[in-house]
Amino acid sequence: MSEEILQTPESSLWMRLRRLWALRRQPWVVRRYIYPGRVVTVELRQRLPVVACLAVLVWYLAAPTDVAAMSLAALGGVLICSYLWARAMARQVVAWRALHYTALQVGDEIEEHVSLENTSFLPVVWAEFRDQSDLPGYTVSSVRMADSQSTLNWRAHTLCTRRGTFTLGPWELRLGDPFNFFLVQHTYTQRQEILIYPPLAPLPPHLLPHAAAVGTHRPLHQPLPAETIDAITVRQYIPGDPMRHLHWRTTARRQAPFTKVFEPEASSTVWLIPDFDPAVHVGAGIDNTEEMMVLLTASLTAQLLKMHLSVGLLTCTDNLQVVAPRAGSMQLWSVLRALAPLHPVAGGAALSYTLAQAQSLISIGDLAVVITPAVTGNWPGALRQLTHQGSAAEALLIDPAGFGGQGQVEAARTALGELGLTSRIVRRGDLRPATGVYGALRRWEFMTLGTGRVVARQKPREIAPPAGVA
Repeated sequence: MSEEILQTPESSLWMRLRRLWALRRQPWVVRRYIYPGRVVTVELRQRLPVVACLAVLVWYLAAPTDVAAMSLAALGGVLICSYLWARAMARQVVAWRALHYTALQVGDEIEEHVSLENTSFLPVVWAEFRDQSDLPGYTVSSVRMADSQSTLNWRAHTLCTRRGTFTLGPWELRLGDPFNFFLVQHTYTQRQEILIYPPLAPLPPHLLPHAAAVGTHRPLHQPLPAETIDAITVRQYIPGDPMRHLHWRTTARRQAPFTKVFEPEASSTVWLIPDFDPAVHVGAGIDNTEEMMVLLTASLTAQLLKMHLSVGLLTCTDNLQVVAPRAGSMQLWSVLRALAPLHPVAGGAALSYTLAQAQSLISIGDLAVVITPAVTGNWPGALRQLTHQGSAAEALLIDPAGFGGQGQVEAARTALGELGLTSRIVRRGDLRPATGVYGALRRWEFMTLGTGRVVARQKPREIAPPAGVA
């Protein structure tokens, strides 16, 4: 007990010193302004001048000499001028950014206009823009200066090299006084999402689904697939199934709802199942098996829709992603919109798990096409299970050796063949992304007239105007 009593004051003093040391590092917020979409704070950056001013004030109060008075006036005057300068930077300086041209596909150019407006009578000595946008190769981060009562404009632009969903913003504007005593921070909270679609490529004929399989999935010239009156099996109830399709005998026997599955007159549905298991993808940068798989999936979607087939997407990253199968050109955008932001995530599901989840979604007569660089694993058995319930299944094997990976793709193809599954091999270089598939690539292009004048021959895509604006 005596040791604890002796140690308590010492440890308490140590904790207090640590708290004071931590408090020294924290910013001292002098003033805060809150505006719509913007928060402005004025922080004390240099504390030594304040301490010195207080010390001189004590000196003056203790011994009011001319030297003490002049020192107090000098230090106090500099501090007051610095604060008034910082206050003007907080209240009379504003910045904004506006997206004028946006991207639609890989290869397009995106462009923003950035403005810095200073309405005070004091100049902006330095203004630092800090951008938190996650678009690769793009930022508005820079350091600028502006005269009093002036507006500074410039543009930030880049070519989009990667597919995905990206965010522009939030961002910060940091300013200060000439003596660097105060820091003014404008925090802009606006975010704007942009979606960049993956490219498409013309497919060699041997990469399309097997002719016999496609023949059994011939397109129908009717709006909905017709059902016969014969029920060929039952399955567990899925929310959305018509109540009239419930099979009451099975439901009563198993004490769980089961619905009847009817034999269709014809089917035209193809399910594309890309493998986003992070353990199987290899390659560096954008030259990897993942981007090859996405390119192949997008291109297959476009080609199958042109053949008047219904196409659906089923995959699993951190959760199951499903795009219900439909026919028509609008389905391409639905698949691309779902496919663009997908990437393998740590701890993602294996392909065998994805195929197990697919069993409750893929109907009898559908065609499942697996796209994967995995040449080992137990996923072929899970794919074979799909054929046991009346569906057809194929595999497109991306050769990992071309991207620096290990494994024999021919051995995987042989193993699939022994299970009675059709497979084809896609090697690096088999697909070449085509430009201008969604329309001409849009970027700044200039031409010189005979008079020497330079004019814009093409500009990036302008953003769509808000609803109700002409």
